[in-house]
Amino acid sequence: MENSAIYQFIWQMWVQTGCFAGPAGSLVGQHRFDPHLVVKEEQPVLTNYVPKYGYFETRLKAVPVPGYMVALWMIGFESSAEESAELCIFEIFGAEVTSKQATVGYGLHPFGDALIRDEFYKDVLEIDVTQYHVYAADWRPEHVEFFVDNNSIRTIHQSPRYPMQFMLGIYEIPSQLNAESCPDMWPKTFAVDYVRGYRLAGSAS
Repeated sequence: MENSAIYQFIWQMWVQTGCFAGPAGSLVGQHRFDPHLVVKEEQPVLTNYVPKYGYFETRLKAVPVPGYMVALWMIGFESSAEESAELCIFEIFGAEVTSKQATVGYGLHPFGDALIRDEFYKDVLEIDVTQYHVYAADWRPEHVEFFVDNNSIRTIHQSPRYPMQFMLGIYEIPSQLNAESCPDMWPKTFAVDYVRGYRLAGSAS
């Protein structure tokens, strides 16, 4: 989908486990951050990995360069427009990283889901995110619990109740880039050891 305005982020590397959109020219599509989004190129429906509930984790190194952000997040598959919340397992902006600590964002955004209230947190953690760390979420019908390096950092007592797909990527933020902070513009390396998902015991999802 395409927006007539310039979006804040430019996606550099992108892994997406599902896709749902209507025909070219339609307004049917996922993650509608702007009501004027229009499908520019028709895509086949894909459900490569679209679970409902489970435990999900990734082990990776963040990018400590201002002007870049890395994240693992989930969005509702959105075959129904209201099934559109975002569950962010983690996001880290390079501008919020030092050698001894980093700000880690996580939580829920409702978008078109009237049953979800916006609940997003940014915690300063005493870790070097340029080294490998594990970021995880335990998604249950009544809550979502978030972890860093197997330590629980917060439980949110609300939960999307429909299938969600994954988005893993490194993003460029042009407004934060300059030659002084980012002299070697290309390439930027985003090292990912693994992404894993576990379904709930007894669940067929």
